[in-house]
Amino acid sequence: MGSSPNGGERRPNSCTFERETSTFSAILKAGRRVMSLTFEGEGPLARLEGACITREQFLLREMRIACQLHMDGLSDEEVIAQITGQNLIQYPTERMVNNIARVCVKRINAVDSERIVQIIATGTPEAAAQANLYAMMCTYPLVRDFMVSEVGRRYAEYDYTLGQMEMNAYMTRLQAEYENIAKVSDGTVGKIKQVLRKGLVECGMLASARSEELTPIFLDFDVREAIENKNDVAALVAFGVREAI
Repeated sequence: MGSSPNGGERRPNSCTFERETSTFSAILKAGRRVMSLTFEGEGPLARLEGACITREQFLLREMRIACQLHMDGLSDEEVIAQITGQNLIQYPTERMVNNIARVCVKRINAVDSERIVQIIATGTPEAAAQANLYAMMCTYPLVRDFMVSEVGRRYAEYDYTLGQMEMNAYMTRLQAEYENIAKVSDGTVGKIKQVLRKGLVECGMLASARSEELTPIFLDFDVREAIENKNDVAALVAFGVREAI
């Protein structure tokens, strides 16, 4: 059935498939242990942060502006002040501009990679979108969980189906596992699903918001190298890099 853009055959033989899915299971468990932080030995926290993506969105255009200012040597507060003072992102109110500028700075700090920041600022649109999605994974545990446990798992298992039924099942699982997600309204759940899928569309992993099937992609070389330098194997799997499995 052809080859996968990030290397390897689309349909492996049974031995290869079993080995890859077994390895992915170990990666998934390790990734979820990192997200399930404990407090005073009392077990996993029943929270998965990141529902704020309904307000903060993908923000590629805004991130490109903020990252360029960061690359120019401005401090966090100077980035926020310049974006707000000059309304560089062209939002209707100063409060909105300031809030989004702070979101961008938060992502820059969370990704902790000058190379990723540079790619967002000056890379091709495709590379910048991938780098921005990775920055979101580093900022919001919910986005990381989705990318690893849903997108990465489906790439690893050659199961590219990701329609509304699968999105509903994913959110139902989160509501059963995390107290804070269980408390969000149905409207917010719908918006979370929209933002998660928009990130995939922006990176070419879904053809459109209505697509029912994931599309394997080429992970930009520089983005891949930056993620490898952070030894973030789970993120590589989430972007469909088969060699990471």
